[in-house]
This record gives sequence, structure tokens and C-alpha cells, in this order.
Amino acid sequence: MDNDFILVLDSGGPEAIEMARKLRNQRYYTEIMSLGADPALFERKSPRGILVVGENEKPFPRAALDLGVPVLALGGAARRMIEACGAVSEGVLLENQASQITFQPCPLFDQLSESDRYFTRVDGFALPDGFQSIATTLEGYSPAFADLGRRLYGLQFYAESNDPDGAVILSNFAEKICGCTPIWTIADFIEEETRFIQDRVGDGRALMAISGGVDSSACAMLMRRAIGDRLTCVFIDNGLLRAGEPELVYNTFDGELSLKLIRVDARERFMERLKGLTDPVEKRRAVYEEYMAILTEVGQAHPEAEFFVEGTIYSDLLVGGAADEVYARRFDPGKRLEPIRMLFKDEVRQLGELLGLPRTLTARQPFPGPGLAIRCMGEVTAEKLKLLRHADAIFREEIMLSGQDKRLTQYFAVLDDTRTPGRRDGQYTREYACVLRAVTEQGVSGYTVGKLPYDLLDRVAGRIIAEVPGIDRVAYDISPCDNTDIEWG
Repeated sequence: MDNDFILVLDSGGPEAIEMARKLRNQRYYTEIMSLGADPALFERKSPRGILVVGENEKPFPRAALDLGVPVLALGGAARRMIEACGAVSEGVLLENQASQITFQPCPLFDQLSESDRYFTRVDGFALPDGFQSIATTLEGYSPAFADLGRRLYGLQFYAESNDPDGAVILSNFAEKICGCTPIWTIADFIEEETRFIQDRVGDGRALMAISGGVDSSACAMLMRRAIGDRLTCVFIDNGLLRAGEPELVYNTFDGELSLKLIRVDARERFMERLKGLTDPVEKRRAVYEEYMAILTEVGQAHPEAEFFVEGTIYSDLLVGGAADEVYARRFDPGKRLEPIRMLFKDEVRQLGELLGLPRTLTARQPFPGPGLAIRCMGEVTAEKLKLLRHADAIFREEIMLSGQDKRLTQYFAVLDDTRTPGRRDGQYTREYACVLRAVTEQGVSGYTVGKLPYDLLDRVAGRIIAEVPGIDRVAYDISPCDNTDIEWG
């Protein structure tokens, strides 16, 4: 993208990713770095503008102000920016309250006059020389300020979900203030990345592991477009997938898509590796280590494959902190390729659709790397996996038949290690308990529990207990997602 992009500096929290995605949805390319990154990287990236986002009380980076490009700071970052420029705080004026806001003449607010906004916090400031108020609330407070000469802007609020005025503000900053062009599309990305892969690989060959998830599947399709049958895919059947998935993956890639595919039956190896393990962290580690060991063996057996491809996406790189060295990784002289590392999940789905990936894969819900190992509480056994697969298949089938799949992000079953008293065919039993979990994504800021109709839950529970001997109790997990993880392990 050369330098026609906005650099988003993240000081913590989900807001940076949300703002970056909003700009990309308007076709302006963005990249994310942490607020505490080496200031030399700011200049190295040479962006058209900088967006600073986040509520953590980290010092504002002076290097961003000295780069000579426009800066827009949002939320708490706006307060830290104005203080770094010499403003004196007069304390909190507004907190957790909605108010009408009137925008003053300013290129940031072109096409806007006034709107209602929710303010988490608005502070008062004695503004330093060069700065002026560019918006006022109904109460007369100034939630936004700017130094128009230096093109520094601070807004003590964010562009909210489904917020047309917020989208206009971000678009005005990118195009009218920074001079960016709205040219970012997945179609253009495909052309650019295809050329990059071809230049990088040349006449070489590549090896890539696929799981059937949308990330690795879309990445494989992009690689196939770039180098054709010089790509070999590896599907490792670890015995921890959901019902029907090994067949789906193999039939789709080896059959429908005609990719060169190696299938490794490693079910016994993974079961042996998981034997005796009950802690989810230990299970995750065991699955990962066995997976990498098998990949290494496959790689050694195919020395003609000079490159190894990974389906890493942007969200993977941002876990635990912003991807400060993503830019450098593109020019890694090694043999690892990460073709879709700069795409968010929704963009990866678009990529797959444009490249002809069937909807059975592009619409596939997220699935943890360790698979059913962390949805099976206690030690993983063949018996428990069989019960879990059957119960999960029933739940997923009923969700799809009811149409609830269109609004849910994830829905799955968990097999608890508890045996509870029950009756089957007139006989007393002590069988396993099954727990259902369903969540809906709320932007990028989190998830909420899926509020499923009771008749649907009743039907699912009845089917599981009747059709899965070994499970005699079904529960629905309504734990709030801000207090508990989506997964149980």
C-alpha cells in the first residue's frame, strides 16, 4: 500500500482494533502498533496520518506529534495528547452520560452539524497556545479540540457501533486531512499479494498445514492462485475435530477444489499424548507440540518444499499486544510465508469467497486449535469424545434448522466430567452432564450470551438425552462473557 495508510497506535483495550476495522470498511488501509513501540518505527512506516486510541494511562508518544503528519487522538488518548502539548486539566466535567454535541467549522466535521453522543468521560482543559475548541456539548463543555495549524485533533469520544457520524469523522480525517485514497479492497489485496508471493517463491515449492478453518482454507486458495500445484497442503487428522469435519476437509480440498493434499492419520498419536492430562493448559500444550512434531516430520519427508506457509491473520498478531514488527516480518529473509497476516477475520471470509471457497468453509464458526480436547472436561478418552461429538452435532443441527445460526458467532457443546443421577429405560443411571454454549459477537469489543428460545433449548436437551446414551443431563451456560471466556478450557 506504499504509505497511503493510517497508522493506529494502541494504548490498550479493544478500541484500536475497532477503529482500524471501521476505516478499512470505508476502504482506507490501516495498520496497528502499540503506543510504546520504538518511535523509529513510526518514521519507518511513513504513514499519511496517525490515529491514537485507548484508555490506558500510558504517556502520549511525543514522536507521533513530531512526525509532521496529522494526528487524531480518541477517548483517553485525546486527554493525554492535550496534556502532552501543555494543557492544564480542570477535572472531570461529564461522566457516563449522553449529551447533544454541536460541531464547529472544521475539516474533521465536514457534513456534520450536531448529534447525540454518549460520553464515558469529558474533562475540562485550559488549552495551550494554538489549540481551540471544535465542539461543544449542550452543557457548554468542550469534548473536542484541535491545533488546526499542526493538524492535531483530540476527541474525547469514539465512533460508536452503527454510528454514521463517527464514520464520517474517521473518513474526513483519512481523506480530507491526511490525503488518503479509499482504494483498499480485498480484490486489490489479492492481486498485490499474489504478485508478492510469486516474486518471493519464484519457481520454488511450498508446504502448508490446513485445518478446514476459514483462515488456513482462504490462505491455501490464495497460495494456489499464486503458485498453482507447487503448493502441497497437509491435513492432520488429530481425532479432535467435530462430527463429519475430517471428511468435509478432505473431500473439499482433495475433491471439489483439487488441491494437492497429504492426509495424516494421527488420531492414535494425539490420544496417547493426551493420556492422563486433565488441565486445559497442559492439553493445549500437548496438542500443539504433537502437531508441530508431525509437521516437522512431513517437512523432512518433503525437502523439495522450500517454503512453509502459515494462515496467520492480523488478530493472531495482535493478541497480547500490537504487532509492532509485522511490517518487518514481511521482509523476513527466511522461508516462512504469512500471506494473510494483515487481514482481519471478516476480510479473510471475503477473501475466501472471492477465491471460490465454498460457504461450508467460509461460514465455519471459530474452532479452537486443540479442538474437542478443551471442550471435554477431565481426561480425554475415546468414549467421551464420541459422546461430545454426537451431542455437539445435535446442537449445531437444531441451531441451523431454527435459523439462529445467522445471528450467533459460536455455538457448541461441552462434556462435563461430572456424572449425575438419572434414568434410562426405567433403569437408574449415572451418566455425564452436557453443557451448551452460544455467543454473539458485539463489534470487536466483546461477546454476549446468545438468548436462545426456550423451546429450542428444550428440543435440543430432549434429543441429546434420548439419542446419546451416556449423557443424562443438559445445561445451558449463560455466564456473562465479560466475566468468563467463551471456551471452558
